Amino acid sequence: MEIGDILIGSPLPLHPALASNPRLSVRVMLNEEVHEETPLVSGDPGRGVWQMAGTLKIPQIGNDVSLAIVLNVQESKKEDILAELHTSDLLTRVKERPDLKYHEIPICHPCSHIQITIKCSVKVQSLHVSSTSAATTTDDGKSFPAAITSPEKGDPMFTTDKQTVDHLVIAKGEQTLSREDLENNYAEAHRVKDSRARTHALSLIGCSFYRLYQKTHGTEYLERAISIHEEVMQHTSSSDPGFAEHASALGEALGRRFSLKGSTMDIDRALDLCQVAVNATNDADEDMLKRLINLGSCHDSRFDGLDEIKDINESVSTWIRTMCLVQQGDSTMSVVVHNYWSALQKRFHRCGSLNDLSRVISIQQIAVNLTPDSHPNKPASLSNLATSLQTRFEYLGDINDLERAILLKQSALDLTPDSNFNKPGILSNLGNAIELRFRRLGDIGDLDNAILFKQAAANLTPDGHSNKPAILSNLGSSVLLRFKNLGEVEDLKRAISFQQAAVDLMPDNHPNKPTLLQNLGGSFRLRYMRLADINDLEKALLLSQTAVNLTPEGHPDRPGRFSSLRDSLHSRFERYGNIQDLKNMITIDQTVLDLTPDNHPAMPRRLSSLGTSLQLYFKRLGDVRDLEDAVSFQQAAVRLTPDDSPDKPARLGNLGLSIRLRFERFGDIKDLERAISFQQTAVNLTPDVHPEKPVRLNNLGSSALLYFKRLGHLEDLERAVSSFQAAINLTPEDNPEKPARLSNLADSIQARFERLGAIDDMEQAISLEQTAANLTPDSHPNKPVLLNNLGIVFLSRFQRLGDIRDLERAISFKQTALDLTPINHPEKMCRLTSLGLSVEFRFRRLGDVRDLEKAISCQQAAVNLTPDSHPDKPIWLTNLGNSTQLQFERLGNIGALEKAVELMQAAVDLTPEGHPDRPLRLGKLGSSIDRLFDHHRDVKDLERSISLKQVAVDLTPDGHPLKPAMLSSLGSSIATQFEHSKDVKDLEKAIFLKQSAADLTPDNHPNRPSMLNDLGTLFLSRFKSQNSASDLKSAISSFHASATSTTGPFLIRFQSAAMWADLSHQHGEECLKAFEHAINLLPQVASLGMQFPNQYAQLTEAGKVLRRAVAIAIESQEYKTAVQWSEYGRSIVWQHLLSLRSPLERLQKVNRALADQFQTISQQLEGSLSQQSVPGEAEPAPLQDVANRASTLAAERDGIIEKIREIPEFENFLKAKAFEELTPAAYEGPVAIINVDRLRSDALILVPYGSQNPTSSIVHIHLDGFSHDMSGKLFSDFSRLLSSARVRARDVRKSERESCIRDKEGSFRSILYSLWLHLVKPILDELKYQPGDLSRIWWCTTGPLAFLPIHAAGDYDSDGVGEKISDYVVSSYTPTLTAILDQPQPDMTEDFQIFTVSQPFAPGEHPLEETENKVKKVKEIANELRVKSLINEEATTVRVLQAMKESNWIHLACHGVQSHKESMKSGFILYDKILELSVLIREPLPKADFAFLSACQTATGDAKVAEESVHLAAGMLFSGCKGVIATMWSIQDEDAPKVTKAVYERMLKDGKPNRKEAARALHEAVKELRESGADFLSWVPFIHMGR
Repeated sequence: MEIGDILIGSPLPLHPALASNPRLSVRVMLNEEVHEETPLVSGDPGRGVWQMAGTLKIPQIGNDVSLAIVLNVQESKKEDILAELHTSDLLTRVKERPDLKYHEIPICHPCSHIQITIKCSVKVQSLHVSSTSAATTTDDGKSFPAAITSPEKGDPMFTTDKQTVDHLVIAKGEQTLSREDLENNYAEAHRVKDSRARTHALSLIGCSFYRLYQKTHGTEYLERAISIHEEVMQHTSSSDPGFAEHASALGEALGRRFSLKGSTMDIDRALDLCQVAVNATNDADEDMLKRLINLGSCHDSRFDGLDEIKDINESVSTWIRTMCLVQQGDSTMSVVVHNYWSALQKRFHRCGSLNDLSRVISIQQIAVNLTPDSHPNKPASLSNLATSLQTRFEYLGDINDLERAILLKQSALDLTPDSNFNKPGILSNLGNAIELRFRRLGDIGDLDNAILFKQAAANLTPDGHSNKPAILSNLGSSVLLRFKNLGEVEDLKRAISFQQAAVDLMPDNHPNKPTLLQNLGGSFRLRYMRLADINDLEKALLLSQTAVNLTPEGHPDRPGRFSSLRDSLHSRFERYGNIQDLKNMITIDQTVLDLTPDNHPAMPRRLSSLGTSLQLYFKRLGDVRDLEDAVSFQQAAVRLTPDDSPDKPARLGNLGLSIRLRFERFGDIKDLERAISFQQTAVNLTPDVHPEKPVRLNNLGSSALLYFKRLGHLEDLERAVSSFQAAINLTPEDNPEKPARLSNLADSIQARFERLGAIDDMEQAISLEQTAANLTPDSHPNKPVLLNNLGIVFLSRFQRLGDIRDLERAISFKQTALDLTPINHPEKMCRLTSLGLSVEFRFRRLGDVRDLEKAISCQQAAVNLTPDSHPDKPIWLTNLGNSTQLQFERLGNIGALEKAVELMQAAVDLTPEGHPDRPLRLGKLGSSIDRLFDHHRDVKDLERSISLKQVAVDLTPDGHPLKPAMLSSLGSSIATQFEHSKDVKDLEKAIFLKQSAADLTPDNHPNRPSMLNDLGTLFLSRFKSQNSASDLKSAISSFHASATSTTGPFLIRFQSAAMWADLSHQHGEECLKAFEHAINLLPQVASLGMQFPNQYAQLTEAGKVLRRAVAIAIESQEYKTAVQWSEYGRSIVWQHLLSLRSPLERLQKVNRALADQFQTISQQLEGSLSQQSVPGEAEPAPLQDVANRASTLAAERDGIIEKIREIPEFENFLKAKAFEELTPAAYEGPVAIINVDRLRSDALILVPYGSQNPTSSIVHIHLDGFSHDMSGKLFSDFSRLLSSARVRARDVRKSERESCIRDKEGSFRSILYSLWLHLVKPILDELKYQPGDLSRIWWCTTGPLAFLPIHAAGDYDSDGVGEKISDYVVSSYTPTLTAILDQPQPDMTEDFQIFTVSQPFAPGEHPLEETENKVKKVKEIANELRVKSLINEEATTVRVLQAMKESNWIHLACHGVQSHKESMKSGFILYDKILELSVLIREPLPKADFAFLSACQTATGDAKVAEESVHLAAGMLFSGCKGVIATMWSIQDEDAPKVTKAVYERMLKDGKPNRKEAARALHEAVKELRESGADFLSWVPFIHMGR
């Protein structure tokens, strides 16, 4: 029996149980068991009508078989039986009324209160619907059963209403009808009255629409097919014979729509339908195979879209079941086998099980073996097997698998004719395999062949072909790979061209269009990274953004496209530093991560990417929470990545970088050790051929270098160097990363130079940095980095060799680097600071306050640009504080010091507790507050300083290299507190701290002499307080140890030697050795130890030590030693004051290499070994390492000195001349060396051989009546006298001067008388000179005496002969004995020339009306001798200097000026500017013999330097002139012509120039002027210097 068209009705108003629109169903019961159940559809709920589409088959008729109407209450498991009709009763009704088409039966179940009526058709016969179809393969490779094409003949569905159905046009076999035909059929089908016939007709039409979609890819046909199949399903009950067929057809269509649109609802419903179809079908049913294929294909689709492992497992199970059902020779066999191994292959890629891959290969090998070469499917079988072998190679790395894959693909190619539409794909796949072999073995020939195959594929594919874009894109990727390996920009251009063509050919609505856009964007980004053209980067950003926009929400590729956009944003951030780009990167990373399921294979990569972005965000803004999040994400990425994953090294490397950043922030050495461990593992896991191997080596090198800088172990430095070198060796020459890696290697080699001092390392570092900069175009974003690094190495060489040109280069490179850095770039602050520090170095060297202002400006800008949360903010604040304090030291502005303290405090406040730099910053803050105490004398400042320094000491571990310095600094502050409080406990604590610092410092460490010097001072203080002999002994011992150290600052060692000598002398111990040690250190003190602006004070102190040493030598009757020391010390001081060419400079002209080597070692010994080369906070080297290095350098320096002394004319390099070399200075007359010290005053007279004392060349005269205090008082009185007379200015009227002299006459006479009585007369008496002898004598004076007119000494209250120095001798002065040693004379017989300068009207100066007359007098007296004259505007500095070089005698009648701030800026005022002393000293005057300086202030000393008179006359003497006449102060116009005339008439007597007559000529001229009644101010200033 078959019951159809069931209609259920209920009287109105509806029972409440029916009014809620419940679910009703029809159930066939057999022996009270449910045999089959079909839901009823609510046709018209308001009218109480329910209906069922399709028919129910009743297997048998009887009382035990019934038909039940069941009510299911919603949201409840309860069900009620509304009616039950036994089939026997129904059969009786049919027999009674066989004429009725429909039977209507009112009925109510005994247990129900609801009345219903059943209306239905009844057929008592066997019914069967069956159809078969072959499986077809869709365009995406998935296999589905073909649509139903026609019903079997005799199908009762069509016999019921045959006349209506027969005329429907139904597609037969593979025939495809047009949409119009199908829509006509659809309309006709709805006119079919028989519901089963109508449903089957609609099903056929739905399948035809689906087949139309498969042919045209028109999605509207797919939607129509689904709509019709949905309609069919609404009218088909589960008991309908066609139910499984209809469910399977709808499931297939929904599965296809899911593949297009990705709707999870579609695929889930498709699976349910296909599963229902399978469940409703027996294995023996011939349709079971088709329905399993549909089910398996749906599982495949869902896995492809959602990547859920359960789907692929279900797929594999379904295909296994299908394989069991398919018969050998069945037409669907190949489809089933293909889908089976395809599912296994997918599961392998998802889960990585080699068993799955092995099964795939086995299945494919069988397929290959069973397929003859002539079969059209043989190339496909070969290709499939090759692809699987290639996959196994990629997984296991067995090259044999890849070789087999290439052979198989080549065989597939050989079996495929050019006309075959599959040929391009086979060519392209073969190219992919050969390209993979290139990636493994590196044979560039393989890559070339791969490109050839892919090019052939592209050539065989017409532009309109749907595969052409993919083939072009694949070709572009290969050409791009060749660019990455060979660096030929032409390849990059070709790759972009191919990828652009692929994009242009791909329709905008094609699902692969975003992928092509993404690839093209990546290539543009790569070209940007190579050529730095910002247009390429902007294109990359646009393409990446477009790819994202075209990818629908939920699409599995959307995260990857977001990642490409993020990479381009990263590049732009690196270029411009725009924080918004970085924020967008983080947003993208977070979005991508949120879209990624927890078990997704891309999860580790996306976690790592977000970690990297947060790492950059921390570096920019300094928020430590970002850093902690970065570490957390990257740790998770590492944890989720299998150890054997090829991505494991990258994840480890990224984690290492973040942990290293955390070390740099907090200083926990364990973090750095972990970072190095991760990075080393990453390197070890990466084969040399891997393109990322150089990157990982480079990162490892950076961390190892940081570890070296922290702990100072040389093995870490060598590890860094070797890592950087290995990275470079693996980097092709034209790789864009090459310059950066060269720079990193240079950085490590420079660190090695700073540690070991090998000059070759420094030169190599400069060469590497220069190469790196030269390889980088100006437009490249890395150019500023490389230029800044180049500046750093030049700065380092300047610090070692002292060549100012290196410093200028450093500043220039750093300035250019800063200019090329955008204002908002994250490195802007670093560049500003770096430039500021270099400019500060120039200030320290040259003293130009503008440099200091610029340094402060740069560092202030760096501070302003840096947020407080940034980890480098404390460093910038500390550097700015140091520079600001330097401004205070230079200018004395207390506001600058107070600001420096504020900056240092801010640096401390921003430094976290536990940070390794916190103790150092606390100590620096304390030292700055010490300077505040020095200025304000507020004891609260001192207490605050001590508190800060105590904390710094407590926070510094005992083994830390800075511990001794911290202890020493605290000891200094407590010693200052003792001076204030006089509390002996403070002194005791200070001694303890200083002793502890010294004990912790190795013997040869450069810092130890300073600590010992301080300790000696403290012992001396306690000795003075408690008079303990042990303290005196400890003080002397400390000073001795400091002085005799072979390392450390020369000035400190010199000061210690002076204290050692002085204390030894005071307490009766031998002290000459101590003084000798001090004097031997003086050359290095002058050249390396005296730094602007303290050089004058240091020179004064050196002069005092020198005079004391000479006094002690005289006291010990070591007269020759005294002469040697006096000359040696004075020569060094004069050399430094006048910036004369030092012995080292002269050595550079003879042996540059030896000179540079000596200077480098000396500067390192000066203390740079223990200091940072650039102000900052790098970790110091271990103390013992520094000490060992310093000891080695000291030994090397001694060896170099010995080599230098072997060079002719350098026998006395860095040592005093032998006494015998000095005695020729007295060959024309005695030289009186006057030494005035607080201990005693003496004269040492060098007398010529053959004089009254032929057995000795030295006469000693103790000047017991002339004391140091007396010389000081005479100097002070004389200075006040000249100041009140205003003789330093020419614009004072003669009447004013005469009035002043009349008032000061007594003072002048008193000063000259004191000089006569206590100084000059005892010397003349000892030399037994008589009035009228007029012997020559040279005065070599020191200290205040250098400013006093010894040549005019006398009793001017007496008119008697013999009461004035001028009655006995002709006086000259000399700054040193060396200056008057007999020297080769210039040729006076040929080209003799006198040069005169007359500048009566210098711009801005008072007129000198008589200067022209002076010059005329010279010309008249010269007669026929050649005279070159420059007057007024002719007398420019250039022309005057050139004429000086060409002349023998020089006469300057112009203003002279003495600079009391910078002596070397003193000079002669010419028409355009001042001809400075610094220029004269540096310009040799090869012909110069004599100079007459008839100008103002040409012999005026610098009162700031009590040791030596720095004046123009001495400068001319050292410039090459043998003799000079000058004036000590301004002279009157009417006096100068008289003296000039008298001098030149004698010197040019008989027309023969004779410079040696200059002194006597001046003596006679001044005598004549004096005896004419001229006042002291008129005749006293004239002096003669030299021979």
